[in-house]
Amino acid sequence: MNEVLLIYAVALLLAWPLGLYLATIYSPRPTALDRLFGPVEWVLYRAIGVDPLAPMHWKAYGKALLKLHVVLALLVLVILMQQGRLPLNPDGIAGMSWDLALHTTASFITNTNQQHYSGQAQLSYFAHLVAIVSLQVITPAAGIAALVAILRTAFARREASALTTDGAVSVSNFHADLVRAIVRLMLPVAFITALLLAWQGVPNTLEGAQTATPLDPSAELAEQRIPVGPVGPMVAIKQVGTNGGGWYGPNSSVPLENPTPVSNVVETGAA
Repeated sequence: MNEVLLIYAVALLLAWPLGLYLATIYSPRPTALDRLFGPVEWVLYRAIGVDPLAPMHWKAYGKALLKLHVVLALLVLVILMQQGRLPLNPDGIAGMSWDLALHTTASFITNTNQQHYSGQAQLSYFAHLVAIVSLQVITPAAGIAALVAILRTAFARREASALTTDGAVSVSNFHADLVRAIVRLMLPVAFITALLLAWQGVPNTLEGAQTATPLDPSAELAEQRIPVGPVGPMVAIKQVGTNGGGWYGPNSSVPLENPTPVSNVVETGAA
């Protein structure tokens, strides 16, 4: 009961400062965050070849969102099916069947995150970190960006808003909104959460599964295989993005993914 009250208290204490921070992220005026995160964001804009200052009307904004998701879906589908041939696969896990890969991709690209696989047995480290984690970062950030655009459309006045080249009211720029959500919100909060989870003993390694020998030599199973991996960072972004798709099949009910009462408060509060 005390832990439940503590979690509610943490959520209430974080709600107001986090809301103010979100307002600062999407403020149209320059802020101190620009000096800290601006250089990183401009590197990303140049890498993907977009102009974050170009105004977009709602149709262009929606098209940019859809194009991103189509590209990501195709990339993730290939990774899941070909993971057996890709690096960071110390346990030699084979590629997913096409139907399971398609279901997983469709689930995570829509941010519904239904998990029909056991991550420790059916996903390589590469598939976890590059495919699943990428979607766990980008799709919640895209949802935040879309919500911000809707709020701008609802509350902005035409005469006070920037206009696109064809005279339509701008809802800002999708790429700028997305990158800000990722760089200024998702990654910093996930980083702090991952450090706290590592402190509590959540595995953080690129080594393969570990083998434990029971103390009772007469045990039916002489050795027990314990899958590990870079669990902490993935669990962190899973919780921060309110995603599914834990490292282990039962998610945070597994002691390795959620080993202590403190880690449980951290994970629940992060969600």
